[in-house]
Amino acid sequence: MKRLRRQPRVDRLDAQQRSASGRLGRTVYLVLVTLFFGSLAYYMVGNMFVLSLDGTVLTERYSVGASYPGRVMEVYVKEGDRVEAGMPLIRIESFEMIRELANFALRDSELSIREGQLNGRLTTIAAIAPLAERTARETGATATQFDTISGRGIVSLLSKDDALRNSLQAAERLAALQSEKIATENELVLLRRSRAIFREAIDKLNGLYDDGYLRAGAPGVVGAKVPIPGQIVKFGDELMQINFGRSYILAYLPDAYLFEVSEGMPVRVKGGPHSARGRIEAILTVADALPAEFQNMFRPRDRSRLVRIGLEQPNPFAVSQKVTVTGCAFGYCWTR
Repeated sequence: MKRLRRQPRVDRLDAQQRSASGRLGRTVYLVLVTLFFGSLAYYMVGNMFVLSLDGTVLTERYSVGASYPGRVMEVYVKEGDRVEAGMPLIRIESFEMIRELANFALRDSELSIREGQLNGRLTTIAAIAPLAERTARETGATATQFDTISGRGIVSLLSKDDALRNSLQAAERLAALQSEKIATENELVLLRRSRAIFREAIDKLNGLYDDGYLRAGAPGVVGAKVPIPGQIVKFGDELMQINFGRSYILAYLPDAYLFEVSEGMPVRVKGGPHSARGRIEAILTVADALPAEFQNMFRPRDRSRLVRIGLEQPNPFAVSQKVTVTGCAFGYCWTR
């Protein structure tokens, strides 16, 4: 027997359509509400059950800073350039360094002139010292002879006094020359030490200034920060970073989690369209403040413990790129 199909009633057609539309709306509403509260719950407490760590890709790096104030005249590298040790990176013109070098050179010249004067004085003393010794010796002998024969009335007291006076003057002159020689030699020793210190300081300043060139201390890759020509720099300003060596991930552990995290544990690192396998190398005994982009506005954290993660394959990530570390959920780890 043919089944009869129920035909919609014309007078109730609008009500039936509204009822079907209402059921669909309620279903969509419930799905959206469920998704919202599920997402909110995961956002607030999901890290307790699912391994999802925020991290940053880092490498070994060193800072190229300004050792003196000046103005950037030339920049020889760009972001991402590979450099070798000793390669010039920037040239800075510093009038303060030039003035310091000029002052040191002037002071060294003054010391050099004084050294020449002292050497000349020692040469003069060396030339007249034998004559002064002879004069002192002969006048002393003459005064002794006058003392011997003065009692016989052969010489007058005036002649004897003159002989004694000449002997005294010659002895004083010899003693003054000897004392001057010792003082000059001592001054010359101190002056040469001062000149050596000044020359060492000049060499260090020249090595530090190097005509304004800042050079790479090791091979590596230039970071994202590069100064521009004409930029004024102060002492201690960081001008750029050179990245080198093996890349690693520095990630932040949540405050509380219900899964095991241990050294040697395999993980999956994702960043943008790339992913890579990694392994936890160390759970560090230090904590650090989370960067602003990692903060949870509903449950802010001041500081979190750090873990260092090494990559087991060539690094597909850029330096300083933000990545996510996953691999476990509800106690089950699928990364091996």
